[in-house]
Amino acid sequence: MVEVEIEIIGPMPAYYKIADDIWGEDADIDSDGNSETAESTDWSELTIILRSDQDQRIDIDTIPGKEHFLLLCASSKELSESVMQFFRDQGSIK
Repeated sequence: MVEVEIEIIGPMPAYYKIADDIWGEDADIDSDGNSETAESTDWSELTIILRSDQDQRIDIDTIPGKEHFLLLCASSKELSESVMQFFRDQGSIK
């Protein structure tokens, strides 16, 4: 797993949009997190796994003591970079 601390500077995108951007809108995913609704932008915990290739996994969690930071763990460097670029494009991280 690749781990990266990310600094949050804006609202997070709806969680499912991460999977849509990386694997396509028709991707079959398993997800878990603390989003109240599918469209929520204030979530801080998320796990997404691609069901057709369970080696592709993204975990995002809070970091105790670091209010505006989250820990991104991804199963590969490429996946981590794709998630971070998506967040940058959305204005969520620096």
